[in-house]
Amino acid sequence: MNIKYLFSALALLSGSAFATSIAVTPTPYVITKSELSSPIILEGSQEHNYLKVSLTGTKQDTDKRTPINLALVIDRSTSMSGDRIEKAREAAILAINMLKDDDIISIIAYDDDAHVVIPATKANNKQKLIKTINDKITPQGWTALFAGVSKGIKEVNKFHKKDQVNRIILLSDGQANVGPSSTKELADLGIVAAKQGIAVTTIGLGASYNEDLMTALASYSDGNHAFVEKSADLEAAFVREFKDVMSVVAQEVTITIRLQDGVKPVRLLGREGDIKGNNVTVKMNQLYSNQEKYVLLEVIPPKGKENEKKPLADVVISYDNLQTSKKDNLENRIDIAYSKSEQAVKQAVQEEIVVDSAIQKANIENEKAIKLLDEGKKDEANWIIQQNASTLGALSDSVSSPSAKAKASVSAVENKKLSEDLDSKSDAVSRKSMKENTYKTQKQQSKN
Repeated sequence: MNIKYLFSALALLSGSAFATSIAVTPTPYVITKSELSSPIILEGSQEHNYLKVSLTGTKQDTDKRTPINLALVIDRSTSMSGDRIEKAREAAILAINMLKDDDIISIIAYDDDAHVVIPATKANNKQKLIKTINDKITPQGWTALFAGVSKGIKEVNKFHKKDQVNRIILLSDGQANVGPSSTKELADLGIVAAKQGIAVTTIGLGASYNEDLMTALASYSDGNHAFVEKSADLEAAFVREFKDVMSVVAQEVTITIRLQDGVKPVRLLGREGDIKGNNVTVKMNQLYSNQEKYVLLEVIPPKGKENEKKPLADVVISYDNLQTSKKDNLENRIDIAYSKSEQAVKQAVQEEIVVDSAIQKANIENEKAIKLLDEGKKDEANWIIQQNASTLGALSDSVSSPSAKAKASVSAVENKKLSEDLDSKSDAVSRKSMKENTYKTQKQQSKN
């Protein structure tokens, strides 16, 4: 990307806070930052601008981690026969061994119906729990996925507390074919879980499960989603998930952005939220240690004059701090300034926000590519992904900020890999990889 093109791209995203506003909690478990894409915009302009509110959980002492209340919901239908059920048992046993004695564990197996194999109990008799897993998790019947998750919610609620991590991990390799099975019905179940402070992580195994259903369930409860193509990789997926489960530092996060008169909200990029007039609200179920999650809001600022500074938004952040067992409330204001100097505007651009907005826009295009793939337009879908890879690669070469450069580069590589998979793997596998990638990008599920 040449300098002229870069300046045009940055100008398109111009408009920003006069100064970065940073608030650090009294105890440094969560760091918040609110800023616009650039601290200065041109006098008299109303270019689209991007307001980013980020929260980063800081590193915590693993010996003092938050207690866990976990339900494992495992598909044991006939399709799980062979190495799949064997690896599922091994993953469940791995989970047991990673828990402390005071943590709570329950295990639900589902086939034609859902069965509570291990009722919610403390994980202090691991040998007994492991024996039960080996004896009871055997393949049979169909796939009553809805019933399995419903019983998982009931088991978690037996020992539900606000100051612990309440989580369900769902594993399935097939279609939900007993009971409620539509994407909407599973999304509604995710909403039920979220309202009770329970996040549902979904792990899809192989090429036959319904990724739309699984991501909807995870999304509405703010859980994770993983696609595991080969049974041998199931244990690694569980390890990644447990690192998240054991590193939750905050829950019930609410971000409220109150825009000043004259500021127009355009859209949220990435996470969903409510935009009502000039008030924007976004909720997150949990925040992990060493992970940034953010809200990215596209806005149109008001016009201003040379050397003028105006308030653009007030940001209010609240969350349950699991280390202090208290509710933290943070507030900060975002200002915007104006100049006649194009050079001043250019020098003030926050490159990392430029990259974040480009990644989220590319993700929207990738969602369109999934629809094209569903319509049998594979070449058109692949062209979109290749264009995203090219654009993000050029952006990585153009920015100077190391963090911005790294973000753009990683996303470019991910898109290139998706394109290569679309050429070399089956449509079913490629679609699941694309769905997993778009989900993680939308939820900003990446570690620092």
